[in-house]
Amino acid sequence: MPRREQQAQDPLEQYFSQNGMLLCNQSAELPYLELVGGDWNAIVSLLESGNAFYSRFYKNRVTYLSPELYFALKPHRRRLERLDANSMRLLAFLQAAGEATTEQMQQQCMLEKKAQTEALNRLVYELLVTVIRRDVTRNETWCTFAYGLAERWEAKQPRENNATMVGEAEQILLRQLSQKQAAALLR
Repeated sequence: MPRREQQAQDPLEQYFSQNGMLLCNQSAELPYLELVGGDWNAIVSLLESGNAFYSRFYKNRVTYLSPELYFALKPHRRRLERLDANSMRLLAFLQAAGEATTEQMQQQCMLEKKAQTEALNRLVYELLVTVIRRDVTRNETWCTFAYGLAERWEAKQPRENNATMVGEAEQILLRQLSQKQAAALLR
């Protein structure tokens, strides 16, 4: 890993060791990537290595989760009954394919771009699907992704990280949110 990327990754690893979530873009409500000293390539490296989980957990915004928070949230998400037909079709495709880019998903599932985006966002929100790897690098601050099932990301984690206690998600969320905000996110 280039030295510059490692330097940016260090603050992110430190951040995630103490906090559960980080927003991608600027926010007055929660810390975001640039605010904590991270950059695009550093967060993508953490996603690829399994040290951060790509989601849309907080207000359907791109939210990076620590592995600790991801595993604590699993009992509160992954609700298949909340998926529409397009999301179910996309999930079935990813189960068969293993991973795919947004273009591949759109093409193979024969969904219009807007419908495909909404279906993928629902799967990411429910923590069923996440970023697996970088696909095409567009520039220094942007790339496209290949997505896959959360279980594929989980395989990058040591087994001891998978065990969680009742109430752990709320405890982690309370590091950054009020009781009311945490309760709303866990519904």
